[in-house]
Amino acid sequence: MKNLSKVLSLVLALAMIVGVFTIGAAAFTDDEDISYEEAVEVLSAIKVLEGYTDGSFQPEGNVTRAEAAAIICRAMLGRSLADALVTTKAPFEDVKATNWAAGYIAFCKEQGIIDGVSETSFDPYGTLTGFQWAKMLLAAVGFNANNELEGSSWSLNTARI
Repeated sequence: MKNLSKVLSLVLALAMIVGVFTIGAAAFTDDEDISYEEAVEVLSAIKVLEGYTDGSFQPEGNVTRAEAAAIICRAMLGRSLADALVTTKAPFEDVKATNWAAGYIAFCKEQGIIDGVSETSFDPYGTLTGFQWAKMLLAAVGFNANNELEGSSWSLNTARI
């Protein structure tokens, strides 16, 4: 039953988050370019997603690794708690404690949700791959308790799950 709950949580999270790549809402300046308006409206209303400072949503754009950490924190903790996350120590050499996403990244790293691209580097503005996104979502809903999403076989284990 515990695994069923995890799987259902993951399916719900994936259904909501996968739409991020191709969705939009009337509140954004580029809403005519995007689909799944209702999904974006819901995720925007609960403050998991937000547009860019120019008012666009950029549905054809890539999600960065830092943006993924922010989305996961907001989905897990709610916007106010997630946005209150801070760190005084840089979680990676390329993510200073003053970086806008440092609190999100530090929290996700501490929870075992994210890894760096190396021991010392996170690549916060790098494009998120599908396997990296899937691994983060799986870890966020409780998989990886036995470190099955770690090490050299993490992508194979992610695909298997």
